Amino acid sequence: MEPCNVLLVDDHVVFRECMKLLLRPCADLRVVGEASGPPDAYQAATSSQADVVLLDLKLREGDGLSVLRELLRRNPACRVLVVTMVDDPARAAEAFEAGALGYVTKDEPFESVADAIRAVRTGARYLSRKLSSADVEQYRRRPPRADPLGVLTMREREIFDLIVQGLTSAQVGTRLFISPRTVETHRARILEKLGARSVIDLVRLAARQSARTQPS
Repeated sequence: MEPCNVLLVDDHVVFRECMKLLLRPCADLRVVGEASGPPDAYQAATSSQADVVLLDLKLREGDGLSVLRELLRRNPACRVLVVTMVDDPARAAEAFEAGALGYVTKDEPFESVADAIRAVRTGARYLSRKLSSADVEQYRRRPPRADPLGVLTMREREIFDLIVQGLTSAQVGTRLFISPRTVETHRARILEKLGARSVIDLVRLAARQSARTQPS
C-alpha cells in the first residue's frame, strides 16, 4: 500500500514541526503539506492530494468546524482527523457531525495519533481514548440547542459570566478560589467550544443571548 499522505493544519508552528519529526520514521505515513489557516488549507488539501488532514479546531483565522466543512465540500474524498486540546464529548460530537472521521487530543501519546491517522485513512472512525463513545453519541442524538452556551460546563459558565463582566483572570481566580492559570485554561476551552477568537467575541455572544431571552 502507498504511504498515507498527511496534511497538517494548525496555526502553531511548533506543533507542526513536532508532528513532522514524529511522523518521519513512520514508513507508511508521509507529510505532504502544512497550513496555518483556511486559505492555505484549502489549497494544500487539493494540491498535495492529501489522504488525511490533521486539523486543529482552534485557528486564528477561522473556526475549525467551518474549515472542516469547507474542506469536505471542496474535496469529499478527503478524510479529516481532528487533533485538539479539548477533551469534550460535545465538541467531538460536533466534529463528527461536521464530517470528521477521527477525534484525538493533543495530550495523548504520539502512537495514538499515528493509530488514528491509519484508522481514518481506511474510512474507520477513531475516538480519543479519553472520551466515551456513549457520551459522544448521546450528544449527537440530542436536538440542536437553542442556547449556544449549553455546551459549557457549570464551571465554564461561571467563568464565562465573570469574563464578560470584564474581570481579569486574576480577579476571576480570586472570586472562584482557583489559580489564574486554571482560569486561562478554562478560558481557552470556552473560546474553543464557542468558536470565538477573543473576549470581545464572548461579550458579543453574551449580549445576543441576553437580548434573545428578554421578554418581548
